[in-house]
Amino acid sequence: MLAAALAVALLASCGSGPSSPKTAPAPHRPTPARSSTSTTGAPATTLPPVATSGPLQPATPIALPFSADRVTAAESPDGAVFAAPQDPTSPAPAVAWVVDASGPAAIAEHVATGIAALAADATNFYVATYATVFAYNRASGNQDGQWTMPAINAANSSNNDLVSMSVAGGNLVVSVTRGDTVSVYRIDPASSAAPRLLVRGLGDAIAPDGSVYYESDDHHLAVRRPDGSTVIGPALADTPNGLGGGVQYVDVVAGGAVWVSEPAGQGLDAEFTTYDASTLAVLSSYSGTVTSSVVDSSAGPLVLEPAGDTPTCPQTSPPSPASCVLRIDQHGTMSDAVGVGAAVTLIGPGPAVVVSNTSTGQFDVVRLS
Repeated sequence: MLAAALAVALLASCGSGPSSPKTAPAPHRPTPARSSTSTTGAPATTLPPVATSGPLQPATPIALPFSADRVTAAESPDGAVFAAPQDPTSPAPAVAWVVDASGPAAIAEHVATGIAALAADATNFYVATYATVFAYNRASGNQDGQWTMPAINAANSSNNDLVSMSVAGGNLVVSVTRGDTVSVYRIDPASSAAPRLLVRGLGDAIAPDGSVYYESDDHHLAVRRPDGSTVIGPALADTPNGLGGGVQYVDVVAGGAVWVSEPAGQGLDAEFTTYDASTLAVLSSYSGTVTSSVVDSSAGPLVLEPAGDTPTCPQTSPPSPASCVLRIDQHGTMSDAVGVGAAVTLIGPGPAVVVSNTSTGQFDVVRLS
């Protein structure tokens, strides 16, 4: 998989574990009495409506008071943004943060070990480590669910994205990568039952209705629908050229299409193919880069691009880390670029970006509307 659910979510470089969070602002709400460390609460305010045409407008940055080499982030349907250092092999305790509406950031949870992935719905905030998935009730702040993760072998791996999560079809969907294989599990947030295996494949992308799009063992695009039925689609490229190219990867579902990438194997060039999410028929192919990050949002499909990679998002002068968010359609046509600084991840449905703050050495949340 191209990291779209994964490295699509992060454009920051890999490295050593994050530094300890600096002094935190006042908690979001009093710590609940029932032994939880949560201070998360459901937001009471309404975010501005998101424009569905024209350039999006960035709001005032909201500081995330932590430093890290990598960040994992997620957004709930009501617009609460959760973020944390992504360092799943760390044995040290970690802190996840939440930004409700216009902020400021507050502590969401204290977690006993390093965090791999986050997700959220209207009821719960979810945290995955390499051992456990936790659910915390956003209204009470109490832990109300815990599930044991399937075994994860992180030995000799520099990839922090071996686990990804999303809320889809009323369930929590967890993808676990082992070597070249991805196992996709469904968790019922209202049940203590163990995660249920849905599919195994060579890459996956999750649709909002809970459909799982994946590459089958014989290299076809396939989908498992919420009712359990499976449809096998066209063949995907699997002719490695020895340079890291010649293989297609299932990336993301956005705007009624499935995005599949094929890195060229040298440099950052890549070819993208979109498939109809209903029929799996090919929609279009276009050239791009492996750093492109497509996300579904309430504004429609959006893409995060480094400055200079597209004519409408030029490199700043003098050169400095920068990126743009653009609208993108199923044919790869991009428009309405807006500069968002040194963004490391784009999330929906908000939408919002997490931006590296070069002045503080920490991060900001920038909402787009």
